[in-house]
Amino acid sequence: MTVETPPTGSPSLRCDPGTAGPVDRVELTNLALRGLAAELRSRGVEAREDGLCGAVDAGPSARPHRALLRPHRGDLWWWMRWPLQDGLPTALAGVPLSPVAHTSAAARRIVVALSLSVGEG
Repeated sequence: MTVETPPTGSPSLRCDPGTAGPVDRVELTNLALRGLAAELRSRGVEAREDGLCGAVDAGPSARPHRALLRPHRGDLWWWMRWPLQDGLPTALAGVPLSPVAHTSAAARRIVVALSLSVGEG
C-alpha cells in the first residue's frame, strides 16, 4: 500500500509554507501517526502505527480498521479504510474523517465506526 502525499508546494502538515523539507515532512507525519494512536488508546481502542504507509490500524488485530493520511481539499486529512466487502468497489472502501490537525475528531469517528462494526462480525 502506498501513501498519497501532496506534491511539493501543496498545503500539508507544515505550519509555515516553504519551511518543511522532505525530512521534516516525514517527522511531522510520524508525529501525526503517534498523536492519533495515542488519542485512540486514551479512548480504550487498540492502535498500531504503520509509519511505512502512513497509517494507524485501530481495533482488534484480527479485523482492524485503517486510518491513513491522504490529501483532500488541498490539505492532508485522516481517511478511514474499511475492510473490503464482497461486491464493494475499492474506491468506496474509504472516506475522509477530518483534517490532520483535528486528531480528536478523527479518533471520535473511528471509535464510532468500531462500535458499529462490532455487531457485524
